[in-house]
Parts: sequence; structure tokens; C-alpha cells
Amino acid sequence: MWLFNKKLDLTFLFLPIGLTWLICFLFDAQFQGTIPIWIWGIFVLGIDVTHVWSTIFRTYLDKEERKRYKKQLWVLPLVAFLVVDVLSTYSEQLFWRIIAYFALFHFIRQQFGFLMLYKSKMKFPELRWISDKTFIYIATLYPVLVWHILGDRAFSWFVKGDFLIYPLVPEVIVTIGNYIYFALVLMWVIDHVLLANKNTKLFPFGKVLWGLSTVGTWWLGIVYFNSDFSFTLTNVVAHGIPYMALVFYYVEEKKNIQKHQQSSKIIAISVIWMFLICLFLGLGEEFLWDIFINYEKQEVFGNWQIYIDSAYLRGLLIAFLSLPQVTHYLLDGVIWKGNTNPMIKKIFTPR
Repeated sequence: MWLFNKKLDLTFLFLPIGLTWLICFLFDAQFQGTIPIWIWGIFVLGIDVTHVWSTIFRTYLDKEERKRYKKQLWVLPLVAFLVVDVLSTYSEQLFWRIIAYFALFHFIRQQFGFLMLYKSKMKFPELRWISDKTFIYIATLYPVLVWHILGDRAFSWFVKGDFLIYPLVPEVIVTIGNYIYFALVLMWVIDHVLLANKNTKLFPFGKVLWGLSTVGTWWLGIVYFNSDFSFTLTNVVAHGIPYMALVFYYVEEKKNIQKHQQSSKIIAISVIWMFLICLFLGLGEEFLWDIFINYEKQEVFGNWQIYIDSAYLRGLLIAFLSLPQVTHYLLDGVIWKGNTNPMIKKIFTPR
């Protein structure tokens, strides 16, 4: 059973992730050090920043969703702004550290959320050896643990020093850990195979592929490769493209259910417009980040830099500019819960 359908899943969930791995294997050695500006434009701006803005089509730009989540849509951003303002005014390094771990949690929860959506699409026996939730946490947290205890990774989540790195063990311990890691992954897959043969004769291909793609992305991007290039590509593509696909699919399927069945052409045009709107908003956000805070992309945004010495004013600006991202993290933990939104069950439950 597939999440959208077999064609869409393979095209928008698994093909981009697989191509990313191929690109990393072919070109990782050529892009050691700072990633080129065109890679930043395609992957960081075009996918990572853009996908954050896609949340607006599930919330602020949908009349029904605005009504359903009225309190959260205004309270959460307000609280986020105040907290970030205090944090970033007190210490920008502390702000980036907290937001990095918050982002890490958000990324892990997305992997689990997709797996649960796959699970809800097919009645499959409960696993006996390793639960799906345990599997996702193993798949994602082990590479992050390696990142923390080796201390030799050539990349950061947001800024240098955002994660608390404590080099504790020799690399041989990590090698042993890798064998245990993949043994647990194999157990999870074998459990599905045995249960399928015994009970249903149907194998949950989409769900297992999502689990394996999670393993591949997190282990390759963090443990196997050791470059900002490969970490950025694997991290951004595996998170941003599936999320945008999920949002756009939800929006268009909701129209099909509530109004009328749309043609493929109309759906394609609608999705393109949604993406372009998100890209435009993301470009504006990055422009403001660069001229006020980062001062890194003059070749893209020009020499508009405005240097601000006041910690209080910088804190306010950081709170304002990070609001789309932090709000995205917070709302994402609310809007995809089926117990608060019956439309999710209508869209993702087999009809």
C-alpha cells in the first residue's frame, strides 16, 4: 500500500532521495569545503527554505483550517517570537543551539509521521521484534549520536558549534556500532517479510521503503560521507520534498473531496503556483537574513548589508526572521494529527 499512489510515491518521495544518494557518491569528493552558491540556491533556498512556507497552505490560507486551529495559529507564533527574542538577545549562540535541537526533533518526527501515515493505509500485523517508533528513533538517533561522539564532522546543522560535541570514543567503536545498527534495520525488514508471508500475503512496500530511505539518508549524510555538501543534500531533499508533496497533495485532495474532481492539468498548475509563491516568500526571507544578520550571499543579494551592533535590535530581527521556521516546527506538530482534523483520515484512509 502506498501513501499517495505508487506513481506519486516513487516520483516525489523515493526518486529524489535516491538521486541525492547517487549525486553524493559521484560528486562528494569534488565539493569538499564550502558548497557552491548554485547548490545553495537549488537545495537550501529552493527546497529547504521553500518547504517551510508551504505550511501556509495548510493553515493561514485555508478558511476551514484557520477556523479549526484558530487559537494555535496566533498563540504559537506569538509565544515563539517572544521566546526567540529573549534567547537571541541573551546569546545568539544559545539560540542557534536550541533551534538546532528543535529542528532535529522536527526532522525525526516527520520521518515517524510519514511512517505512521503509511501504516494507517494498510492493515498490517503489529511487529514483534522492533516497533515502528523504536525503529525510526534508532534509524535517526544513532547517526546523530555518532555525530556527537566522534567530533570530526565537517558540517553543522545551522551554524558552527550549534550541537554539543563531545569526542568520546575511537572510530573502531563506531564501526562496531554500524554493524549493530544495520543488524537492527535488517531485523525490522525481516519481521515485515515474515508477517506478510504468514498473515496477509501483502507486503507494505511503501512503508518499508520509507523506513529504509530514512536509514540511508541519515546514515549516509551524517556517518558515511563527511562533507557539508552531502549532509546538506541528503538532509534537505529527504525532508523538504516529501513535506511539500504531502502539503500539496492534501490541498488538492481536499478540493477533490469537498468540491469536484479536478483535471490533472488544473492540479499541476495549482501545485506550480503554490511552489512559486513559497519560493518567492523564501527568497524574500533569505534576502532579509543576509542584509541584516548573515552577510554571506552578496553575489546573490548584492551589497545591501546593514550592520547592527545592538544586541537588543539583533534579537528582535532574529525573532522576526526565524518566525516562519519556528512556527512551521510548532504547527507541524498540530495540523497532522487525525484526532483534531478528520480531513486527514478522509484523504489518507483507503476509500
